[in-house]
Amino acid sequence: MLSPLSLFPAATFNRIRGFGYDHEVGDPRDLTSPAPAGEDPALLAGCRAQDPAALDAFFRAHARYVERVIARLTGPTPDLEDLVQTTFIQAFQSFARFRGEASLKTWVTRIAVHVALHQLRAGVRRALPLELVPESHEPEDPAPPADQEAASRQLARRLHALLDKIAPKKRVAFLLYTVDERSIEEVAALTGSSKAAAKSRIWFARRELLAMVKAQPDLGPLVAATERAS
Repeated sequence: MLSPLSLFPAATFNRIRGFGYDHEVGDPRDLTSPAPAGEDPALLAGCRAQDPAALDAFFRAHARYVERVIARLTGPTPDLEDLVQTTFIQAFQSFARFRGEASLKTWVTRIAVHVALHQLRAGVRRALPLELVPESHEPEDPAPPADQEAASRQLARRLHALLDKIAPKKRVAFLLYTVDERSIEEVAALTGSSKAAAKSRIWFARRELLAMVKAQPDLGPLVAATERAS
């Protein structure tokens, strides 16, 4: 019988179905570059003027990406659609204050992160069974065996249960750094914290996870493998 770790050679969260990155959605790590020269100034002007067509185009361009960011931070939840809508409502209401220091994608990512953090702080997240998460929201592997699929989903469920025990600020920083592979600087910028605070939250979250998995030998190496050079 295969051990759970043999299903995930890289031994990282991104190898677990339910945590992995959806490559059809724009790369969430593209966060530090300034607003690209090719970004449509007419679209930005239209959004600032609250033009319905421009706002709709902005939504269509970023909705799936925002959905993915929030889902990665909160875990499977039937509230996901509401959280995505809240993110875009806040973005639409804030366009007048957007100064273009970063790309629109970076800007809306920051809003999405804060919406997810608020939801976690409120403690009202309703869990959704991983079996009900649409396949389009997960990384697509070429026909994984049924036993691999079941084992992977079970690991994801157990990891989500552990993450639910970690304070929201630490959880969000840890997932941004570990699962999305963002830098300490990016985590700090997205969460509105200092680099020192971001680094501390990541370290404490990882330490808490390691303490919780001591009695779970199959999860322990997965959490241990999340350590990266800062």
